[in-house]
Amino acid sequence: MLRECHRVARPGGRIAGYVIHTPAGLGAADERRARELGPDHVTGAALPEDLTREAGFSHVVRQDVTDQFRATVEAMLRAARRWAPELRAEQGAEEFAAGCERGEAKLVGIREGLLLRSLVTAIKR
Repeated sequence: MLRECHRVARPGGRIAGYVIHTPAGLGAADERRARELGPDHVTGAALPEDLTREAGFSHVVRQDVTDQFRATVEAMLRAARRWAPELRAEQGAEEFAAGCERGEAKLVGIREGLLLRSLVTAIKR
């Protein structure tokens, strides 16, 4: 995706995006745990800012927004509990339960320091 952004951006064009990732240097057991707790493709050998530079961008800045990520997941789970009957009726009981389980798993990953969220900004050279 980053290479395609670089291809279509004009010189001097800017990109910004949020990414959920793991901290650098995790061992194999922690990487497996992060994959279990986080969204698909959460682990990777490179940090988001390194991948952005490899795609051809410069002036790459990564800002950690993990605290806001945690607060958002907690708020979504509170809302799901508050509106559980309506959401179950709309989504179906299995999908509703699975969504809540994914949210709880993300919170565990965040608390264990295995899941981070960052805002990455960059400029096309």
